[in-house]
Amino acid sequence: MADLLADLPADIRVSGLALVHPGGHVALAGVDLTVSAGEVVALVGSNGAGKSTLLRCLVGLQRPTAGEVRIGGLAVTTAGRAELLRLRAGVGFVFQRLNLVPRLSVFATVLHGTISRRGLRGAWPALAGAQERSDAMACLDRVGIAAVAARPVGTLSGGQQQRVAIARMLVQRPSLVLADEPVASLDPSSGAAVLALLREIADEQGLTVLMALHQLPYARRYADRIVGLRGGRCELDTASSACTAGELDRLYASA
Repeated sequence: MADLLADLPADIRVSGLALVHPGGHVALAGVDLTVSAGEVVALVGSNGAGKSTLLRCLVGLQRPTAGEVRIGGLAVTTAGRAELLRLRAGVGFVFQRLNLVPRLSVFATVLHGTISRRGLRGAWPALAGAQERSDAMACLDRVGIAAVAARPVGTLSGGQQQRVAIARMLVQRPSLVLADEPVASLDPSSGAAVLALLREIADEQGLTVLMALHQLPYARRYADRIVGLRGGRCELDTASSACTAGELDRLYASA
């Protein structure tokens, strides 16, 4: 299945995005956001600020109440199922909950990233073609864990498992990466190493990255920009190099 982002810039345009749940809870309240192709942006804010909801709305996993999302020129908020599936084929997802099968080998897990391009035949070692197998090993080598390709995922450390998830995402050949608290469950050393790797890969491949982070030092170190959400609104949007401790304190004060 061809993806819509293959020949388009993976830029993001969000205008007036709002989402109100049936019970009246306001998850998003008129968010405006632009992320240019190749930019790495960190979303920060307290729990319930709307970070995860915004990421889900970007690829149609959640429908907003109002507003518009465009990715690579596609109007996501009005797109049909087929268009959304093609869009998601070009989007890599990295989450805190990795959705890894502990008994599955590292190599087989990474092969699953080829499903969007090759279908189910490419997802299993016995059926995968030579190109898919080569791609999977190249991605494992890039994230530094090719030596454990035959091991069950469940035997790896948390940091290694997150690298497996990144390799699975890379074999998909995405143009856009959405990461939701990708290092929240890792120790500081492992978390920094994973984010440094993600940043290196983004720079190498020109990927657009939007990642929700709780760790503010990581946001300032690994992102080009910091976007702060509070109560479903965008209340901070600045270059990471210019972001001050006072601005971040105000974002989290009485959140």
